[in-house]
Amino acid sequence: MPLFLKKQQAQILIILLALISVKGSAQRVFVNPVGGVNRSFLHYSNSINNDNNSNKPVVIILHRNGETAREAFSRVVWKSLKEPTILIFPNALKNIWNCEDESALDNDVRFLKFILSETHNNFHHDRNCVFVIGDKESECLVNKFQEQYPKVLATFQNWKPGSETDSLIALGSVQDLLTKTIHADTTYSLWDDPTVRKKMDPIDSLKGYRFHNRMVVEFRYGGFAMLGSVRTGVTDGTYAKLYNSRSFLDIHLSKWMNDSIAWFIDIGRLNVPRTQEMTASGVIKTGGGMIMPLTLGFKYALPRVRGRPYFLLGSGIMQVMVFGGKMNPGSMTSGTRPNLNSEMRMVFHTSIGTGIDLRVTKRFTAGAHLRYLHSANFESAGEVDAIRGFNLNVGLGYIINANSMRKLPFPLSHKK
Repeated sequence: MPLFLKKQQAQILIILLALISVKGSAQRVFVNPVGGVNRSFLHYSNSINNDNNSNKPVVIILHRNGETAREAFSRVVWKSLKEPTILIFPNALKNIWNCEDESALDNDVRFLKFILSETHNNFHHDRNCVFVIGDKESECLVNKFQEQYPKVLATFQNWKPGSETDSLIALGSVQDLLTKTIHADTTYSLWDDPTVRKKMDPIDSLKGYRFHNRMVVEFRYGGFAMLGSVRTGVTDGTYAKLYNSRSFLDIHLSKWMNDSIAWFIDIGRLNVPRTQEMTASGVIKTGGGMIMPLTLGFKYALPRVRGRPYFLLGSGIMQVMVFGGKMNPGSMTSGTRPNLNSEMRMVFHTSIGTGIDLRVTKRFTAGAHLRYLHSANFESAGEVDAIRGFNLNVGLGYIINANSMRKLPFPLSHKK
Protein backbone atom coordinates (compact mmCIF):
# COMPACT_ATOMS: atom_id res chain seq x y z
CA MET A 1 0.00 0.00 0.00
CA PRO A 2 2.69 2.57 0.78
CA LEU A 3 4.35 1.68 -2.52
CA PHE A 4 1.08 2.34 -4.36
CA LEU A 5 0.76 5.73 -2.66
CA LYS A 6 4.28 6.64 -3.63
CA LYS A 7 3.55 5.78 -7.28
CA GLN A 8 0.36 7.83 -7.15
CA GLN A 9 2.17 10.79 -5.62
CA ALA A 10 4.86 10.55 -8.29
CA GLN A 11 2.21 10.60 -11.05
CA ILE A 12 0.55 13.66 -9.49
CA LEU A 13 3.93 15.41 -9.28
CA ILE A 14 4.63 14.68 -12.97
CA ILE A 15 1.24 16.06 -13.96
CA LEU A 16 1.79 19.23 -11.91
CA LEU A 17 5.22 19.76 -13.46
CA ALA A 18 3.73 19.35 -16.93
CA LEU A 19 1.01 21.88 -16.18
CA ILE A 20 3.53 24.34 -14.80
CA SER A 21 5.75 23.97 -17.89
CA VAL A 22 2.79 24.46 -20.25
CA LYS A 23 1.59 27.51 -18.37
CA GLY A 24 5.10 28.91 -18.25
CA SER A 25 5.57 28.44 -21.97
CA ALA A 26 2.31 30.18 -22.87
CA GLN A 27 2.39 33.08 -20.39
CA ARG A 28 5.19 35.64 -20.47
CA VAL A 29 5.83 39.05 -18.97
CA PHE A 30 7.83 41.65 -20.91
CA VAL A 31 9.30 44.86 -19.52
CA ASN A 32 10.63 47.50 -21.91
CA PRO A 33 11.39 51.23 -21.70
CA VAL A 34 8.88 53.35 -23.65
CA GLY A 35 9.38 57.10 -23.67
CA GLY A 36 11.94 56.83 -20.87
CA VAL A 37 9.55 54.89 -18.62
CA ASN A 38 9.64 51.13 -18.01
CA ARG A 39 6.38 49.60 -19.18
CA SER A 40 5.31 45.99 -18.78
CA PHE A 41 2.76 43.75 -20.43
CA LEU A 42 1.70 40.14 -20.11
CA HIS A 43 1.71 37.96 -23.22
CA TYR A 44 -0.42 34.83 -23.31
CA SER A 45 -1.27 32.29 -25.99
CA ASN A 46 -3.87 29.59 -25.64
CA SER A 47 -1.86 27.48 -28.08
CA ILE A 48 0.41 25.06 -26.22
CA ASN A 49 2.99 25.07 -28.99
CA ASN A 50 4.18 28.66 -29.27
CA ASP A 51 5.76 27.93 -32.64
CA ASN A 52 2.21 27.91 -34.04
CA ASN A 53 1.49 31.50 -32.99
CA SER A 54 2.35 32.96 -36.38
CA ASN A 55 -0.56 34.54 -38.29
CA LYS A 56 -2.82 34.32 -35.25
CA PRO A 57 -5.19 37.14 -34.21
CA VAL A 58 -4.22 39.47 -31.37
CA VAL A 59 -6.58 40.71 -28.67
CA ILE A 60 -5.37 43.51 -26.37
CA ILE A 61 -7.29 43.53 -23.09
CA LEU A 62 -7.10 46.75 -21.08
CA HIS A 63 -7.62 46.16 -17.37
CA ARG A 64 -9.96 48.29 -15.27
CA ASN A 65 -8.51 51.27 -13.44
CA GLY A 66 -7.23 50.25 -10.05
CA GLU A 67 -6.22 46.72 -11.00
CA THR A 68 -3.24 45.18 -12.81
CA ALA A 69 -2.76 43.21 -15.99
CA ARG A 70 -2.09 40.10 -13.89
CA GLU A 71 -5.45 40.47 -12.14
CA ALA A 72 -7.26 40.90 -15.47
CA PHE A 73 -5.53 37.78 -16.76
CA SER A 74 -6.16 35.60 -13.72
CA ARG A 75 -9.88 36.45 -13.59
CA VAL A 76 -10.67 34.45 -16.77
CA VAL A 77 -9.81 30.95 -17.96
CA TRP A 78 -8.51 32.15 -21.32
CA LYS A 79 -7.55 28.69 -22.52
CA SER A 80 -11.27 28.09 -23.04
CA LEU A 81 -11.15 30.15 -26.22
CA LYS A 82 -11.89 27.95 -29.21
CA GLU A 83 -9.61 29.72 -31.68
CA PRO A 84 -5.82 29.92 -31.13
CA THR A 85 -5.24 33.52 -30.11
CA ILE A 86 -2.55 35.81 -28.77
CA LEU A 87 -3.77 37.81 -25.76
CA ILE A 88 -1.95 40.93 -24.59
CA PHE A 89 -2.51 42.50 -21.14
CA PRO A 90 -0.76 45.90 -20.82
CA ASN A 91 -0.09 47.47 -17.43
CA ALA A 92 -1.16 51.08 -17.01
CA LEU A 93 1.08 53.57 -15.20
CA LYS A 94 0.07 53.51 -11.53
CA ASN A 95 -2.70 51.08 -12.64
CA ILE A 96 -4.75 53.92 -14.15
CA TRP A 97 -5.48 54.70 -17.79
CA ASN A 98 -5.31 58.48 -17.50
CA CYS A 99 -6.90 60.33 -20.42
CA GLU A 100 -6.75 63.75 -18.74
CA ASP A 101 -2.95 63.88 -18.67
CA GLU A 102 -1.82 64.41 -22.28
CA SER A 103 1.73 63.32 -21.52
CA ALA A 104 0.57 60.05 -19.94
CA LEU A 105 -1.91 59.51 -22.79
CA ASP A 106 0.80 59.94 -25.43
CA ASN A 107 3.01 57.51 -23.53
CA ASP A 108 0.18 54.94 -23.46
CA VAL A 109 -0.35 55.33 -27.22
CA ARG A 110 3.34 54.73 -27.86
CA PHE A 111 3.17 51.79 -25.47
CA LEU A 112 0.38 50.08 -27.45
CA LYS A 113 2.20 50.69 -30.73
CA PHE A 114 5.39 49.26 -29.24
CA ILE A 115 3.52 46.16 -28.04
CA LEU A 116 2.11 45.45 -31.51
CA SER A 117 5.49 46.00 -33.19
CA GLU A 118 7.24 43.67 -30.75
CA THR A 119 4.49 41.06 -31.05
CA HIS A 120 4.75 41.01 -34.82
CA ASN A 121 8.55 40.93 -34.78
CA ASN A 122 8.63 38.03 -32.32
CA PHE A 123 5.46 36.07 -33.12
CA HIS A 124 4.37 37.33 -36.57
CA HIS A 125 0.71 37.75 -35.71
CA ASP A 126 -2.04 38.44 -38.24
CA ARG A 127 -2.02 42.24 -38.61
CA ASN A 128 -5.48 42.12 -40.18
CA CYS A 129 -6.98 40.88 -36.91
CA VAL A 130 -5.92 43.19 -34.07
CA PHE A 131 -8.67 43.84 -31.53
CA VAL A 132 -8.92 45.83 -28.31
CA ILE A 133 -11.30 45.20 -25.40
CA GLY A 134 -11.72 47.71 -22.61
CA ASP A 135 -14.25 49.72 -20.64
CA LYS A 136 -15.40 53.33 -20.73
CA GLU A 137 -12.37 54.51 -18.76
CA SER A 138 -9.92 53.26 -21.41
CA GLU A 139 -11.99 54.05 -24.50
CA CYS A 140 -10.37 57.48 -24.90
CA LEU A 141 -6.94 55.79 -25.11
CA VAL A 142 -8.14 53.63 -28.01
CA ASN A 143 -9.68 56.64 -29.76
CA LYS A 144 -6.38 58.52 -29.47
CA PHE A 145 -4.49 55.49 -30.79
CA GLN A 146 -6.81 55.16 -33.78
CA GLU A 147 -6.34 58.85 -34.58
CA GLN A 148 -2.58 58.42 -34.82
CA TYR A 149 -2.60 54.91 -36.35
CA PRO A 150 -5.91 54.56 -38.21
CA LYS A 151 -4.98 51.35 -40.06
CA VAL A 152 -3.61 49.25 -37.19
CA LEU A 153 -6.64 48.21 -35.14
CA ALA A 154 -9.44 46.19 -36.68
CA THR A 155 -12.00 47.18 -34.06
CA PHE A 156 -12.54 48.14 -30.41
CA GLN A 157 -15.19 46.57 -28.23
CA ASN A 158 -16.45 48.14 -25.04
CA TRP A 159 -17.69 45.83 -22.31
CA LYS A 160 -18.78 46.46 -18.74
CA PRO A 161 -17.66 43.62 -16.50
CA GLY A 162 -19.69 42.50 -13.53
CA SER A 163 -18.34 41.19 -10.28
CA GLU A 164 -19.72 37.66 -10.75
CA THR A 165 -19.76 37.19 -14.51
CA ASP A 166 -16.42 38.70 -15.54
CA SER A 167 -15.11 35.43 -16.97
CA LEU A 168 -18.16 34.65 -19.11
CA ILE A 169 -18.47 38.22 -20.38
CA ALA A 170 -14.80 38.42 -21.29
CA LEU A 171 -14.76 35.07 -23.05
CA GLY A 172 -17.94 35.90 -24.93
CA SER A 173 -16.64 39.32 -25.98
CA VAL A 174 -13.37 37.92 -27.31
CA GLN A 175 -15.08 35.03 -29.07
CA ASP A 176 -17.49 37.44 -30.76
CA LEU A 177 -14.60 39.57 -31.99
CA LEU A 178 -12.74 36.58 -33.42
CA THR A 179 -15.77 35.47 -35.43
CA LYS A 180 -16.44 38.91 -36.92
CA THR A 181 -15.70 39.61 -40.58
CA ILE A 182 -13.66 42.79 -40.73
CA HIS A 183 -13.70 44.89 -43.91
CA ALA A 184 -10.57 47.00 -43.58
CA ASP A 185 -9.21 49.58 -46.00
CA THR A 186 -5.73 48.08 -45.72
CA THR A 187 -5.03 44.35 -46.03
CA TYR A 188 -1.73 43.02 -44.74
CA SER A 189 -0.12 39.91 -46.15
CA LEU A 190 0.35 36.98 -43.80
CA TRP A 191 3.81 36.05 -42.60
CA ASP A 192 5.58 33.39 -44.64
CA ASP A 193 8.23 31.40 -42.80
CA PRO A 194 11.28 31.34 -45.09
CA THR A 195 12.77 28.34 -43.27
CA VAL A 196 9.81 26.11 -44.10
CA ARG A 197 10.05 24.45 -47.46
CA LYS A 198 6.73 24.61 -49.26
CA LYS A 199 5.21 21.29 -50.18
CA MET A 200 3.63 21.32 -53.62
CA ASP A 201 0.78 19.01 -54.44
CA PRO A 202 2.21 16.19 -56.62
CA ILE A 203 -0.34 16.79 -59.37
CA ASP A 204 0.31 20.56 -59.38
CA SER A 205 4.01 19.83 -59.49
CA LEU A 206 3.53 17.72 -62.60
CA LYS A 207 1.36 20.37 -64.18
CA GLY A 208 3.88 23.03 -63.32
CA TYR A 209 6.90 21.64 -65.15
CA ARG A 210 5.87 18.82 -67.49
CA PHE A 211 5.26 19.68 -71.15
CA HIS A 212 4.01 16.18 -71.96
CA ASN A 213 0.84 16.43 -74.09
CA ARG A 214 0.77 20.23 -73.71
CA MET A 215 -0.29 22.61 -76.47
CA VAL A 216 1.36 26.05 -76.52
CA VAL A 217 0.35 28.97 -78.70
CA GLU A 218 2.95 31.70 -78.92
CA PHE A 219 2.96 35.19 -80.39
CA ARG A 220 6.35 36.28 -81.67
CA TYR A 221 7.70 39.55 -82.91
CA GLY A 222 11.18 40.45 -84.14
CA GLY A 223 13.41 41.58 -86.93
CA PHE A 224 14.47 40.02 -90.22
CA ALA A 225 17.79 40.41 -91.99
CA MET A 226 17.58 39.59 -95.71
CA LEU A 227 20.69 38.16 -97.34
CA GLY A 228 22.22 40.42 -99.98
CA SER A 229 22.64 37.49 -102.39
CA VAL A 230 18.91 37.45 -103.19
CA ARG A 231 18.89 40.95 -104.68
CA THR A 232 18.57 41.03 -108.48
CA GLY A 233 18.41 44.74 -109.22
CA VAL A 234 15.71 44.00 -111.79
CA THR A 235 12.92 46.57 -111.54
CA ASP A 236 9.50 45.22 -112.44
CA GLY A 237 6.29 47.12 -112.99
CA THR A 238 5.43 47.03 -109.30
CA TYR A 239 8.36 49.10 -108.04
CA ALA A 240 8.34 47.06 -104.79
CA LYS A 241 11.60 46.45 -102.90
CA LEU A 242 11.27 43.27 -100.87
CA TYR A 243 14.86 43.41 -99.62
CA ASN A 244 13.84 46.31 -97.35
CA SER A 245 11.64 43.98 -95.29
CA ARG A 246 12.73 44.12 -91.65
CA SER A 247 9.75 43.40 -89.38
CA PHE A 248 8.49 39.84 -88.80
CA LEU A 249 5.35 38.81 -86.89
CA ASP A 250 4.21 35.21 -86.52
CA ILE A 251 1.97 32.85 -84.55
CA HIS A 252 3.64 29.63 -83.44
CA LEU A 253 1.64 26.60 -82.26
CA SER A 254 3.45 23.65 -80.64
CA LYS A 255 2.00 20.29 -79.61
CA TRP A 256 4.38 18.45 -77.29
CA MET A 257 4.19 14.67 -77.58
CA ASN A 258 6.49 14.34 -74.57
CA ASP A 259 8.92 16.56 -72.70
CA SER A 260 11.40 16.57 -75.60
CA ILE A 261 9.64 16.23 -78.96
CA ALA A 262 6.88 18.35 -80.45
CA TRP A 263 5.43 19.11 -83.84
CA PHE A 264 4.70 22.71 -84.69
CA ILE A 265 2.90 24.88 -87.20
CA ASP A 266 3.95 28.48 -87.75
CA ILE A 267 2.32 31.15 -89.84
CA GLY A 268 4.05 34.49 -90.20
CA ARG A 269 3.97 37.77 -92.00
CA LEU A 270 7.07 39.60 -93.18
CA ASN A 271 6.15 43.25 -93.40
CA VAL A 272 7.09 44.88 -96.71
CA PRO A 273 7.49 48.64 -96.37
CA ARG A 274 5.65 50.65 -98.99
CA THR A 275 7.83 52.62 -101.40
CA GLN A 276 6.76 55.89 -103.00
CA GLU A 277 8.91 57.96 -105.35
CA MET A 278 8.07 61.00 -107.46
CA THR A 279 9.75 61.60 -110.78
CA ALA A 280 10.68 64.99 -112.22
CA SER A 281 7.57 64.92 -114.38
CA GLY A 282 5.32 64.55 -111.32
CA VAL A 283 4.56 60.83 -111.80
CA ILE A 284 4.44 58.82 -108.54
CA LYS A 285 6.01 55.36 -108.52
CA THR A 286 4.59 53.27 -105.68
CA GLY A 287 5.02 49.69 -104.62
CA GLY A 288 4.42 47.27 -101.74
CA GLY A 289 3.83 43.67 -101.01
CA MET A 290 3.36 40.88 -98.52
CA ILE A 291 5.37 37.76 -97.65
CA MET A 292 3.60 35.00 -95.71
CA PRO A 293 5.48 31.78 -94.85
CA LEU A 294 3.61 28.73 -93.52
CA THR A 295 5.89 26.21 -91.80
CA LEU A 296 5.31 22.68 -90.47
CA GLY A 297 7.99 20.77 -88.62
CA PHE A 298 9.38 19.25 -85.46
CA LYS A 299 11.14 20.59 -82.37
CA TYR A 300 13.50 18.90 -79.97
CA ALA A 301 14.02 20.38 -76.48
CA LEU A 302 16.49 19.31 -73.85
CA PRO A 303 14.38 17.55 -71.17
CA ARG A 304 14.38 18.38 -67.47
CA VAL A 305 16.00 21.76 -68.08
CA ARG A 306 14.18 24.81 -66.73
CA GLY A 307 15.28 27.08 -69.57
CA ARG A 308 14.30 24.47 -72.21
CA PRO A 309 16.72 25.18 -75.09
CA TYR A 310 15.44 23.62 -78.32
CA PHE A 311 16.18 23.06 -82.01
CA LEU A 312 13.66 22.99 -84.85
CA LEU A 313 13.48 21.91 -88.46
CA GLY A 314 10.53 22.66 -90.68
CA SER A 315 9.36 23.18 -94.23
CA GLY A 316 6.37 24.65 -95.96
CA ILE A 317 5.11 27.05 -98.54
CA MET A 318 5.69 30.76 -98.85
CA GLN A 319 3.45 33.21 -100.63
CA VAL A 320 5.21 36.23 -102.08
CA MET A 321 3.06 39.03 -103.45
CA VAL A 322 4.09 42.42 -104.81
CA PHE A 323 1.98 45.20 -106.26
CA GLY A 324 2.43 48.77 -107.46
CA GLY A 325 2.84 50.94 -110.49
CA LYS A 326 2.78 54.51 -111.73
CA MET A 327 0.22 57.11 -110.73
CA ASN A 328 -0.27 60.51 -112.36
CA PRO A 329 -1.98 62.84 -109.87
CA GLY A 330 -3.22 65.05 -112.71
CA SER A 331 -4.98 62.22 -114.53
CA MET A 332 -6.41 60.86 -111.28
CA THR A 333 -8.27 64.13 -110.71
CA SER A 334 -9.93 63.72 -114.11
CA GLY A 335 -11.23 60.28 -113.11
CA THR A 336 -8.61 58.09 -114.80
CA ARG A 337 -7.78 54.98 -112.75
CA PRO A 338 -4.07 54.42 -111.92
CA ASN A 339 -2.25 51.63 -113.76
CA LEU A 340 -1.18 49.16 -111.02
CA ASN A 341 0.53 45.83 -111.53
CA SER A 342 0.78 42.80 -109.26
CA GLU A 343 2.96 39.71 -109.15
CA MET A 344 2.51 36.59 -107.02
CA ARG A 345 4.89 33.71 -106.33
CA MET A 346 4.26 30.51 -104.38
CA VAL A 347 7.46 28.67 -103.42
CA PHE A 348 8.66 26.06 -100.96
CA HIS A 349 10.98 27.00 -98.13
CA THR A 350 12.93 25.36 -95.34
CA SER A 351 13.43 26.71 -91.84
CA ILE A 352 15.99 25.74 -89.20
CA GLY A 353 16.32 27.39 -85.82
CA THR A 354 17.07 27.33 -82.15
CA GLY A 355 15.84 29.14 -79.10
CA ILE A 356 15.00 28.95 -75.44
CA ASP A 357 11.63 28.77 -73.71
CA LEU A 358 11.13 29.70 -70.06
CA ARG A 359 7.96 28.71 -68.26
CA VAL A 360 7.32 31.75 -66.07
CA THR A 361 4.02 30.44 -64.62
CA LYS A 362 1.92 27.33 -65.01
CA ARG A 363 0.17 28.82 -68.06
CA PHE A 364 2.61 31.33 -69.56
CA THR A 365 5.98 31.01 -71.25
CA ALA A 366 8.48 33.54 -72.53
CA GLY A 367 11.25 32.91 -75.01
CA ALA A 368 13.86 34.15 -77.45
CA HIS A 369 14.25 32.53 -80.88
CA LEU A 370 16.59 32.57 -83.86
CA ARG A 371 15.82 30.89 -87.19
CA TYR A 372 16.97 30.88 -90.77
CA LEU A 373 14.48 30.91 -93.67
CA HIS A 374 15.59 29.64 -97.07
CA SER A 375 13.13 29.66 -99.94
CA ALA A 376 13.51 28.22 -103.42
CA ASN A 377 14.39 30.56 -106.24
CA PHE A 378 11.60 32.20 -108.17
CA GLU A 379 11.27 34.62 -111.05
CA SER A 380 12.40 38.02 -109.86
CA ALA A 381 9.68 40.02 -108.09
CA GLY A 382 10.20 43.06 -105.96
CA GLU A 383 13.90 43.03 -107.00
CA VAL A 384 14.59 39.67 -105.29
CA ASP A 385 14.53 36.10 -106.58
CA ALA A 386 14.28 34.34 -103.18
CA ILE A 387 13.46 35.03 -99.53
CA ARG A 388 16.45 34.08 -97.43
CA GLY A 389 17.60 35.52 -94.14
CA PHE A 390 17.69 35.38 -90.36
CA ASN A 391 14.80 36.09 -88.02
CA LEU A 392 15.52 37.02 -84.38
CA ASN A 393 12.47 37.47 -82.19
CA VAL A 394 10.98 37.25 -78.72
CA GLY A 395 7.69 35.63 -77.85
CA LEU A 396 5.02 35.21 -75.20
CA GLY A 397 3.26 31.85 -75.06
CA TYR A 398 0.08 30.51 -73.47
CA ILE A 399 -0.36 26.85 -72.50
CA ILE A 400 -3.88 25.98 -73.58
CA ASN A 401 -4.32 22.74 -71.63
CA ALA A 402 -2.11 23.48 -68.61
CA ASN A 403 -4.49 21.72 -66.20
CA SER A 404 -4.99 18.63 -68.33
CA MET A 405 -3.95 15.32 -66.76
CA ARG A 406 -4.65 13.20 -69.80
CA LYS A 407 -1.69 10.89 -70.48
CA LEU A 408 0.33 12.82 -67.89
CA PRO A 409 3.07 10.48 -66.63
CA PHE A 410 3.53 10.12 -62.90
CA PRO A 411 6.97 10.17 -61.29
CA LEU A 412 8.41 7.01 -59.81
CA SER A 413 7.76 8.30 -56.30
CA HIS A 414 4.03 7.80 -56.83
CA LYS A 415 4.33 4.18 -57.77
CA LYS A 416 3.49 1.70 -55.07
